[in-house]
Amino acid sequence: MEWRKMRNEGCGMMNRMKIVIPTMLVVGILALWILEKDHSEVPLQYRIPIALLGALISGVLTYFLFKNDADGVDKKSDK
Repeated sequence: MEWRKMRNEGCGMMNRMKIVIPTMLVVGILALWILEKDHSEVPLQYRIPIALLGALISGVLTYFLFKNDADGVDKKSDK
């Protein structure tokens, strides 16, 4: 009985990761693009860590904020 409970909790985490990873990728790519376009005077050795930290922070926030909504991500309505 307990393994089913643990298995269901794992599925919720995988559903959340389907949201977290694309969010992190989008934020990282946009951060690098904006830093290149608008702040080209910042050296590349500083732009990459800034973008990585932004992506990491957005991933952590997304992970915790979408905790309850992750179950409905892949469900399709019967309309």
